[in-house]
Amino acid sequence: MSRRLDLAGVAALSVALVLVVVPLVLGRGAGWPAWTWICLGLAAPAVVGFLAIQRRVAARGGEPLVAVGVLARPAISWALVTMGIATGTYYAVLFTIAQYLQQGLGYGPAVSGLALVPWVAAFGLAGQLVRRLPARSVRWAPVSGCLLLGAAYAAIAVATLTGHRSEPLLAVLLGAGGLGLGIQFSALMGRLTAIVPVDYAADISGVSTTLMQIGGAVSVAGFGTLYLALSAHATNAFGITTIALAVAALTASLSAYRATRQVPAPHASPTAVASAASANGV
Repeated sequence: MSRRLDLAGVAALSVALVLVVVPLVLGRGAGWPAWTWICLGLAAPAVVGFLAIQRRVAARGGEPLVAVGVLARPAISWALVTMGIATGTYYAVLFTIAQYLQQGLGYGPAVSGLALVPWVAAFGLAGQLVRRLPARSVRWAPVSGCLLLGAAYAAIAVATLTGHRSEPLLAVLLGAGGLGLGIQFSALMGRLTAIVPVDYAADISGVSTTLMQIGGAVSVAGFGTLYLALSAHATNAFGITTIALAVAALTASLSAYRATRQVPAPHASPTAVASAASANGV
């Protein structure tokens, strides 16, 4: 039987996203008028309203856009928060590094595009690494991945702000960042696969993908605004932005720790966790 689309939920979520993304994207260029701050202030109530609508739809026996009851479980909610923050930093890097290399350093589009090849390659490799980790290590892989991601951002910031600009060094550090993000992503996807009830597997798949897209949009708007506000001096702008990205990645490591404190349900073996991580991470 086909599911009915939760139009009220779609509308409420769309409003919440518009209230966040639009002022962040347009605010700097418009001089941060009052309406941008009003929109940002209304974003939190809009999210609360969206969640209330989802609970009301579920209470009536309907089919909400998001299964709030399942997402409220700490291991699941913290895992989704981690994925949203960590993956969001990648989208921000896509934007800021292109701005920095092209407008700041004068490279062409081809160079800025190829600069992220090490990141993508390392991200793909991470799934295979997680698959081969011992069961005990898989549990802590999300935290380790976020810490590696944060360390890569911090190292890029230090190298940039101290004037040690080197394309090979940047490639290595971006590769480390991609490996960290991939380890976090692969391990958390495997964990979610293991602990989510079978009846809600499709819901979690859709929610995790949507949340990462939302995190990407908000991150590009937020970190992109930070970079552009400082873009008169491109080197400082990129260095400071990557410091902010490092802070975000370290914040993700804290939420990853909260997500992995509990052992997965008994029916999910460590092998299943690792195999699912590999399948979702590559």
